[in-house]
Amino acid sequence: MTICLTVCDHKASGISAQSVSSYLISKRFGEHQLILGASSSSQADIKFKRFGELSISEHTFGCAVQMHTPMMSDTYHLQVMLGGQSKVHCNGTTQHLNAGDALIVPPRASLISDYSEDCRKLIIRIPAEFMMQTAREFGYHMNHDRIHFCFQKQPLPTSGSFINLLDDILQQPQGQLCERGLMYYSKLLCNAILGTFECNLCPSQSAQLSQHRYIERVRDYVLSHITSDISVGELAELCQISRKSLYNLFERETGLTPSTYVRCLKLESVHSELSRNQSIRNVTEVALKYGFTNLGRFSAQYRDHIGELPSHTLRGVAC
Repeated sequence: MTICLTVCDHKASGISAQSVSSYLISKRFGEHQLILGASSSSQADIKFKRFGELSISEHTFGCAVQMHTPMMSDTYHLQVMLGGQSKVHCNGTTQHLNAGDALIVPPRASLISDYSEDCRKLIIRIPAEFMMQTAREFGYHMNHDRIHFCFQKQPLPTSGSFINLLDDILQQPQGQLCERGLMYYSKLLCNAILGTFECNLCPSQSAQLSQHRYIERVRDYVLSHITSDISVGELAELCQISRKSLYNLFERETGLTPSTYVRCLKLESVHSELSRNQSIRNVTEVALKYGFTNLGRFSAQYRDHIGELPSHTLRGVAC
C-alpha cells in the first residue's frame, strides 16, 4: 500500500525550504531552526490536513537540511518515512530512518533532525492529552501519568487496522464526516497506534474483547447522546436483546455493568471538557451538564476513574 496524503486542506509546491519550515511552525509542529545545506533551491513542497484532533503534514525540503527543535510541544509526532533518509537525535538517542520506517517522537523532547535532499516525511501531530483520553476510553491500564513510546524505529505495517485507518484518513474528503465522526476516527487511529508501537501501557482484558458489535453499537450511541440520561432499557432496545442478555454481555466483554460503562464514557467527556475549555468557571456546571447531580459522588467517581479530582483538572487548565 502506498501511503500518501491524497486529500488536504493546503498544498504548496515549488517553494523554498524556509517556507515549508514557517508553515510547519504556524501549524504548531514545533518551534525550530532550519539549517540549510550547501545547495538550496525552490524544490520544496508541503501538504497539510486537519482531521479532528490530528494535524497531518506531508513534506519535503527539496534539499539537505538540519532541523533544531529546542523543545517539542505537548504532542506526540508520528513520523513516517516516505522516501530518502533522515537521522533523528532525541534525548541522547539517534535513529537512522529510511523509506518505510516509522517512529514516534515524545512530547517536550529536544530534537535534531537531519533530512537528505530526497527525504519526504509524513508527520501526524497528536495532542498528548488526546492520546491519554483514547487510552482510557479503550480500557488500557493507566498506571502512569504519561504514555511513553519506545524511541525506536520500526517498519511501517503493510496490513492491519493501523495502516488501513491511516490510509482512510489520508484519503478522506473534507466535509464528508461530521465533527463526531472525525473524533471517532481519530480515536480509532490512536488506539491502533497504541496497539502497533511499543509503549508502557498494557491493554486490559476488556479492551481486547470490546470489539463485539453490540458493545460498539452502544459506544457509538452513548457518545452521540453523551449529555443525555441513558437507561439500560434504552440500550437493550438499541441492541434488540433483553436487559439480562445485555448485562451478561457487558460482564463478559468488559467486566462492567452497562451503567458503569456509560458512566465511564461520561467521565471521560467531562475530563476532556475540563482539560480543554478555558472558559469554564467551575466544575459544577460541567458535572450537571453530563447528568451528575450528586456532586460528592461525582468527584469520587471522577477521581477513581481519571486519577485526580475534577477541581485539579480545572486548575491545571487555568495555570
